[in-house]
Amino acid sequence: MFGSWECSDLPVNAFQTHEPGTWGICRCFKSLDRRLVPYSHFHHIILNLQFLNCIPPTMSPESEHQPFLPKSDRRSPKGAVLSNFLVFAITSLLWLVVVIISLGASNKDIHTIGTTNGAGHRHNVTTDATLITCGNSAAEARSLGCKYDTLLNHWVPAPCYDEEWIAEYQDDGSWGAYANEDLTGRLTRQDMEESDFYYTSLRDHVNHCAAMWNKQFWALYEERRALDTIIASPGHTEHCAQFLMDAVEMNATQATKTFVGFAGCWIREG
Repeated sequence: MFGSWECSDLPVNAFQTHEPGTWGICRCFKSLDRRLVPYSHFHHIILNLQFLNCIPPTMSPESEHQPFLPKSDRRSPKGAVLSNFLVFAITSLLWLVVVIISLGASNKDIHTIGTTNGAGHRHNVTTDATLITCGNSAAEARSLGCKYDTLLNHWVPAPCYDEEWIAEYQDDGSWGAYANEDLTGRLTRQDMEESDFYYTSLRDHVNHCAAMWNKQFWALYEERRALDTIIASPGHTEHCAQFLMDAVEMNATQATKTFVGFAGCWIREG
């Protein structure tokens, strides 16, 4: 009836009962062309043959029918791997974007604190202050109202000229300037103003650095509105620090060649 069906000697209801079967039933099933058996009949036959121990329990109509599922219901290993990879890649990209945005915001905050007016300069006591200068010669300095400061060894604008600190510096007996390297030819204050350079003693150099650091501290501590460009200079502070370390090994009679300069003055609002 169904292909090579050779079981005409079996009862019609042989596949419809649960009575113990014979080897003939099993052999009959093996010769059955399953492609020609309607699914409803095949399902019933499978259940009864499992009962007769002719086929393993794992063989079922469902498992036989599974390979014929539509392609859309199947999952190939390659497709699963690709899908997982895409999820991983998209998630990683999103986290990368979040990290970049966070770092950008952090750097922006640091940049705002460390600069002034977006110009790229570090924020310091001169931020938003106005700088006035003395030119490049004694004559120009005088015309601009500047005065010669013996502590600074510079011409300085009047708002930054500090008589108090000059007096304290000169109270040390080492103060003085000389025309010659052997510390001869003592100069007057007016001589110093007109010179390009002069010589001072090692003691005077130490006294100068000590007085400058005192002046710098109090100017910052008291938040003075006027700050000369010498105490506001990292370069001069570094010079004095290095000089004081080296001074212990210097000859006490060694002279310092000092050049006359022209300083500026920072005027802060307030």
